[in-house]
This record gives sequence, C-alpha cells and structure tokens, in this order.
Amino acid sequence: MQIRHVAVVASRSRDSVPECARATVRWLESRGIGVTVIRTDELDQASDHLSAVPTDLIVTLGGDGTILAASRVAAPHGIPILGIHMGRFGFIAEAHPDDLIERLAEIQAGNMRIEERLMVHGEVRRNGALVHEAFGLNDIVISKGAMTRMLHLTTRFGSGPVMDCVADGFIVATPTGSTAYALSAGGPIMDPTVQALLVVPICPHTLAARPVVVPDDQMIVLEVGTDGGEVKFSADSTAVFGLMAGDTVHVRRFEHSTRLIAFGSGTFYDKVHGRLLWGERVNA
Repeated sequence: MQIRHVAVVASRSRDSVPECARATVRWLESRGIGVTVIRTDELDQASDHLSAVPTDLIVTLGGDGTILAASRVAAPHGIPILGIHMGRFGFIAEAHPDDLIERLAEIQAGNMRIEERLMVHGEVRRNGALVHEAFGLNDIVISKGAMTRMLHLTTRFGSGPVMDCVADGFIVATPTGSTAYALSAGGPIMDPTVQALLVVPICPHTLAARPVVVPDDQMIVLEVGTDGGEVKFSADSTAVFGLMAGDTVHVRRFEHSTRLIAFGSGTFYDKVHGRLLWGERVNA
C-alpha cells in the first residue's frame, strides 16, 4: 500500500497520546510521508482538509470512540483507518502503541487487509419533512430521558407488519455495533462481515418484543407515538437530536462503509473470547 499522506487523529482524553503522536509523526516524516495531526474535537472541520490533501491512511490514537469519530469523516472519502488501542476497552482497535511503528511498516509493505464495515444512517422526519440526519459505525438509538416515562414506539420493517411496543427506546445496530450498546440491551453478537442490521428494544414492557436481525437492504421505520418528556435520537452517541410525538425515524444502511485495517493475527471470535469472556466459565 502506497502511503503519501497520513492523518493522525489524537484523543484529548489520554495523557499518553501526545507522546505517541509525536513518535508517529517523527517516523512518518523520516520516510518522506506527509502528516496532519487532528484532535478529535477538530474532526468536524477536517473533512474539507482530507479532500484538499489526498490522505491514504488515518491512524487513530485513543479508544473505540476515537475510531467511531474518525469513521464519520473517513468513510465518505474511502480512507482506511488503523486503530491504536489507547483507551479502556478497545474492541474495534487493531493494534497497541508498542506495535504502532511495526504495523505502519507492515501497511507500507502490503502485509495487511482492509475490512469493509457496514454503517447505518438515520433520518428524522417531522410532518413529512426531513429535519435531521446522521450516520454511524455502531448504531442509531432512540432513547428516553432520565425523567421521561416509557415510550410508545411503532416499528415497521420494510413493507412488513407493524409492531407496537412500550419501551425505553430502540437500538438499530450494525454488526460492528452488536458488541456495544446493543449487546448490553440483550442483543446477539454478530460477526462484523455479516450484511445485516440488528434491531433491539431497550427494556421493553412485554415478553413479546425481542431483538430482530434484518437484511441490510431493509428500511426500518420507528414512530414516536407519545413522548411524555425528553426523547432523543443519536448516532454513535453523537449528533443528538430531540424528538417529538409523531416524528418518524427512518433507518437504513449507509451508502459508504468504514474501512478498517486488520492483520493476520487473531480473529473476531478471539476478541469476543478474550475481551467479552464469551465461552468462559466466569464462576469457576
């Protein structure tokens, strides 16, 4: 893989990030590779820069949240991301700081692969008009505020039947997002190569409401029947937008994908076993 310019996205929440960023810049510049360092709070303004200066790779220094933030600017430009785990959990991140230079050299040599990760797009419609839209790598979430009563939500899958549900909200997750909030809400783990979306009710007030896996070409429509207080739409816990009774949220697969750099060692199931303790007898 030819690397001419790299954007280093640095989290501001980790004390070890600045030194790691400096070491990365030194190594890249010593090989004649252009570098731009972008803080996570500057990413919204970085999209135009990535267009003006052709960027071959984004390196994220932080946790999974840093990768999620970078994916929103990288995906429309098709820029692959190398995630460096410098956060608390790092499920999406592929490498550790001690391996960073070695991994960059492997990328230069072409000893890597690129995984295409499905993303999700949500539109909020009010009285038929589009009032808000956002996309994310993990999920689109409709949720109630802390002091809000349970929501009455109507859900429709394509041209299929309508499901009425009283719950704290709904999550529409990608396979990547199936190991995030959706998992905590009782959803299944999905291999990230599966081309599907996962719909998970949050604390439903019925035994009949269960997570549903739908094809990735399916449109999912959720209507807020009653709000009773604060109701929020979000994409990857950002782009938060207030919903009103009667609003409809249309969720579908996003037209672009996140391209994640991966290497030969380990599999998705190794991560699930090692970091989520899947298959472990935790009471032994």
